[in-house]
Amino acid sequence: MIEASSPISAIFDGVAARVNASSVPVRSLAVTSTLHGEGSTTVALGLAMSLAGYDSKAVLLVDANWLRPSLSADGHRIHAPGLAEYLRGELALDDAVVPAARKDLWLLPAGRFGDELPPLGRLAKLIDDIGSRFGKTVVDLPPVLVAPALVVPWASAVDQTYLVMRHGTTPVGLIRKAVAELGPHHAPQLILNRSRLEGAALSVAYGA
Repeated sequence: MIEASSPISAIFDGVAARVNASSVPVRSLAVTSTLHGEGSTTVALGLAMSLAGYDSKAVLLVDANWLRPSLSADGHRIHAPGLAEYLRGELALDDAVVPAARKDLWLLPAGRFGDELPPLGRLAKLIDDIGSRFGKTVVDLPPVLVAPALVVPWASAVDQTYLVMRHGTTPVGLIRKAVAELGPHHAPQLILNRSRLEGAALSVAYGA
């Protein structure tokens, strides 16, 4: 868990402030990366925690990373029903979400993927349902170049997508390919993850 007093939290507070100050309302955000291991789940969690401190309504963190559902695992909900069951029409939103450790932050676990891709055509309804109860939504996604079928539909459903890149690691050509995969009409904001190994502080650069 990211502590509220840590330097990492202060960085995410700055990103959250920019989200709240946007001239165009941004209520739903999705965080992805080019490849595995770039820190997108950490960014999604940190951003959700910071937004929970800004918004008068609760924030929902959605674990849509069915490849590596670490948010669900960390919340001891790895085997619990959640997003997948909602999309299949087997579970209502209120029965799927659970409170997280931080005040005003809730989690929608990944749920059980099953043998087939859950119907992502229901994402618009999900965003509407979430919007009637929560102030902001932050979605943790798998890497776009690893599982585009699990990522690209979210880019059309949410207000803003963020692409996390690890500083000095992610090849520029792959970043361009990831941006193109998300589509010209849903250009992501780029977040540069400057974190170093073994617990060093995370730093993000916010850019177009």
